[in-house]
Amino acid sequence: MRNKKMKKIWGLTTAVILAASSIMAGCGNSQTAKETQPTPVQESSAAAESKVSDAQETEEAQKQAGAKTLVVYSNTDEAGAKAMEDVGKEIGIEVTVVRLNGGGEVTDRIMAEKNNPTADIVYGINHIGFARLKAADCLQPFTPVWDDKVESGLKDPDGYYYGVGISAVLLAYNPEAAGDNAPADWTDLWTKPEWKGKYFVNPSTSGGTTQLVLSGILTRYRDDNGELGISQEGWDAIAAYYQNAYIQQEGDDFFAMLTKGDIWAGQNYSKGVLKAEADYNADIAWATPEAGVPFAVEMVGIVNGTKNYDTAKEFLDYYGSAEVMEKVSSTYPANEDARGQVDPDLKALTDSVKVQNIDYDFVAENLDGWLEKIELELIP
Repeated sequence: MRNKKMKKIWGLTTAVILAASSIMAGCGNSQTAKETQPTPVQESSAAAESKVSDAQETEEAQKQAGAKTLVVYSNTDEAGAKAMEDVGKEIGIEVTVVRLNGGGEVTDRIMAEKNNPTADIVYGINHIGFARLKAADCLQPFTPVWDDKVESGLKDPDGYYYGVGISAVLLAYNPEAAGDNAPADWTDLWTKPEWKGKYFVNPSTSGGTTQLVLSGILTRYRDDNGELGISQEGWDAIAAYYQNAYIQQEGDDFFAMLTKGDIWAGQNYSKGVLKAEADYNADIAWATPEAGVPFAVEMVGIVNGTKNYDTAKEFLDYYGSAEVMEKVSSTYPANEDARGQVDPDLKALTDSVKVQNIDYDFVAENLDGWLEKIELELIP
């Protein structure tokens, strides 16, 4: 099944990765009307507060003893936190990872502590969260030794944050159900009448994947003189996207409906598609738009105002290296030299699509306004 599909996909495109949030909080379509996807089980607020306090005390004691210490704020899962802490031990750095409840809480906490930061490093949130932190002057630039191994779209052009793991955000479809109507791009969904009511859309705009999909559509219509930086054509496109969709209902299971042919297409992410193929013993294809697709990216940056900048830089030089990424990455590594051990199906899928060129500073500046307009005016 896989070989047959990949021949078909390679016939459509020979694109390579050029670029790409915590992966993947809220990335998939679930069995409920909420956009949820298996997300990391985070520490409670009380536990996080306690760990911050403990980290501060430990850091101070170890500094007095001459030890190197770092505090990391992240939305990673327990395994990801332990891996990061273990990597630190390999080079003599005591790393404490404070796991918070999602990328939004990580971003908000870093901003709230701007004048007296506890964290030295922020890890795991996506382009949009990091763009917000950059705009708020909460990050300081750095250049890791593996900088030239990460494609341009997977890092901030000014060096404030870098991707370490990536996942493609896809327009997945049932090739048997779609037949000759296979979509080449998202725009086919609302411009071709045969797709009316045949593609699955979650009405919630809170999920990370949904926000990336909407950003990927809207930024094609950028107009600095338009409403919220978008032309009227762009707003008409988003309105049509929702008006022509099958809107998810409580209890709907996206992949069950897709593989049965009840609906033909919808958004999901790369590992989710591969898992569904195995779970449902089904053939699932994905569009390969010429414009590219958004990528959800686990990113890392150094907090502005840290007193441990040199130690943070030393740690990230090692953590993001191919040697370490091959051991600890649970996604597709951003470091191109770390991809030798990647699952062949995941590699083939990721290499079959190219990244969409999205200005995430522009997205971060306008996203709240976009989502408010969509929720209040455009979703039926």
